[in-house]
Order: sequence, then structure tokens, then C-alpha cells
Amino acid sequence: MAKFDCKALDKEIRDKARQRKEDNKVFYETHLQQLSGDSAITEEVFDEAAAVDDNGFFLFDRLEYRFARFNGLTMGRAQTGGDKTQEIVSYVTFYYCDFVFCGFSNLNFRHCAFVGCNFTECYTLEFASVFEQCRFMSRTEGESNIEDAPCMFSNCEWSAGFYGSDLSMAVVEKCHFYFTNMAKTSMKDAIFLDCSFDTMKVGDCDLRNAKILNPKFIEFQIEDSLHRTKASKHTYLGPVDFNPKEEREVRFAADVYSQFSELFENSKLMDLSGEYFFLTKMTERINLKGLPRFKSFLGMMTCGYGERPSYSLLSALALVLVCGTLYMFLGVSINNELLVFRPTPGQLFPPPDKLILWYHFSLVTFSTVGYGNVVPVGGSLVVSAVEMVLGVVMVGIWVSTLVRKMVR
Repeated sequence: MAKFDCKALDKEIRDKARQRKEDNKVFYETHLQQLSGDSAITEEVFDEAAAVDDNGFFLFDRLEYRFARFNGLTMGRAQTGGDKTQEIVSYVTFYYCDFVFCGFSNLNFRHCAFVGCNFTECYTLEFASVFEQCRFMSRTEGESNIEDAPCMFSNCEWSAGFYGSDLSMAVVEKCHFYFTNMAKTSMKDAIFLDCSFDTMKVGDCDLRNAKILNPKFIEFQIEDSLHRTKASKHTYLGPVDFNPKEEREVRFAADVYSQFSELFENSKLMDLSGEYFFLTKMTERINLKGLPRFKSFLGMMTCGYGERPSYSLLSALALVLVCGTLYMFLGVSINNELLVFRPTPGQLFPPPDKLILWYHFSLVTFSTVGYGNVVPVGGSLVVSAVEMVLGVVMVGIWVSTLVRKMVR
């Protein structure tokens, strides 16, 4: 990514995620200590000895769980058949709870709140779970409020639906999302590290300031027909992890870049839209063969697919230098005197004063100024004709690309 310093951003975002984890730990320990002094609050563990139903599923029998650790439990219901057969957990608050190696099956959390909770190595069983109108508590950036801390997800495998929920400020690390749907969900300021997304849909969500680092995508879709998904100038999708030798992975990566380009365009962030469009074309080129690949290469070299005006200048400079070198060996006429260089054992390099003349002629030919003091001869006639045509084209490309970027 030419516009982004990916290494610096990667380090900065990972440090930020690490700091959020440390803050949560401090909030947990501080608040537990404060409450223990007043109310004898202690950590509570729910494991294989906890109350379960006839099928071995854990029973939620409270409206509030504080400083609880759910260890190795299966939650939900085994039956299928829609909402009527889901296990419904409504208006329950989980306050600084740890879910460790817990399985979720056909479970619907409704209007639940998760404050400073950690989900570690949790997974979905054969039936997907749903988080509806749930809040994974967010806190205001820069404030240390132990009453309101974000959630942390690590090494989880989710097949779930998040509907009208709030995942703001969450840190999601090394998680695998498959057959997952996120609709009208806030992921503002959330950080996704080293996650994979397989058959996932995102619609009408808030992605402002969200950060996605080192992701892997398979069948990822932003379904946003009403353009309600939001992005900001601080929304960041890092380089996608894919195998360039796998055509399928390349296609998925290019498609994700394209969708983010459209997302930024819909959010009126045209400069960022252009950067992800550039990444789309660069990734797509990997799968191209023959003439389409050559055309794509020319588009990249001449103007960076319309996003790199500097590429036009560099291409123009390269053309001037190449043609000037050809004039050196093919010859030009100046004041009816043939000026051509023929290397000899005694003179392997041309004299500097003559070198300037060849490149001067190349430059005025490229720009179609044509002072008339130097005239092409022999093979130089063909080279000069080609250079003039390419010069007109390259200047037009450079001007149009530059104006496009300035308008954006």
C-alpha cells in the first residue's frame, strides 16, 4: 500500500489492542478489589459441576453474572427449526466474565450486556447462535472507566448472527468467522487482528475507525444497497492475506478491496476509495494472462490505474531517456552534421556535451515543441515519430490523473 505505512500502522494498532487488554485487566482487578471490600464479591467458577439440563446444556438462571468464569460449558439447545426452538437468554448482564472453551449452539442472546468480558477459544456447534440487540460494552476513548469496558475475543470460531448489536472498541484476535451475518451492528473503533472471514455478510453497520489487520477472506460481502454502512478516514483494512498461486484466494482478495473502495466512495472519502481501487487492480492483475495482463501492466506503469500521477512522470522520464539513448546510436543531424556515437576501445562513453544534445532532442520531441535545431535521420525518424505520439498520450494521461486526484 503506497499511501499507508503498513508496518508502522500494524505496530501502532497492535500496541493499541494490547493496551486495551491491559486496561481491562486493571479495571477487573481494581473493581473486584473495591467490591470485595464492601460486599465480599469473589470470582465464581461455572464448570462441569454447574447446573445443566437433560442434554447437558448450561442453564442461565440469573439476570446478572459478576466476575464469573464459564469453563468448558456447552450453552444453548440442540434442537433446530427457527427462533421458536432457540434457547432465549434475555436482559442478562455479564459483568467482567470469562468464557473459556465454551460451545454455543442454537442460542439467542437478546438485549444482553457484556461488560469487559473475555471470550477465549469459544466455538459454535452445528447450529448458529445469535446476538440480538446486545451490547459488548464500549467506553469512551481516552477515559478509564472501570464500569464500562470493551470485550475481548481470542482464538474463537463463530457461526453467528449479530443484529443491532454494539461491538464498539472490541478486540478480536485470531478468530474465525464462518456463515456469519452482521446487520445494523456497530463495530466502531473495533480492532480485528489476524482473523479469517468465510461466507460472511455485513450490512448497514458502523465501521468508523475500525481496524482490520492481516485478514483472510472467503466469500465476504458488504450488502449495503441503501449505503448505510459507515466508514471514516481512520477506517483501515490492512493488506489481505492470500496465496498468489491460488486463483480463488486472489479473486476473493481483489473482491474485498473492491468492496472497501466502494464503501469509502459511498462515504465520500474519495482519496481512500482510490487507494483501495488501486489495490483491487493490482491484485486482479495476478490472475490475468497474456494480453489482458499486459494491458493491466501498462495501466499500472503509466498512471497507477488513475491513482498515481507520479507514475506518469516517471514513465515519461523513462521514455525520454530510452529514446535519447536510441538517438545516440541511430544518429541525428545538427547544422547538417551527423551526430552519432560509435563506441571504440579508446572511447567507451560519449562526451558529456554531445550527450546533452541527444537527450535535449528527445525531450523536445516528447513535448512536441520541436525547436528545429536538431533533425532526426535514418532510424531516428521512426523513433521520433513514435516518441511524439507517446508524448501527447502521456502528457494527457498525466494531466487527467493529476486533476482527478486534486479534485478528490
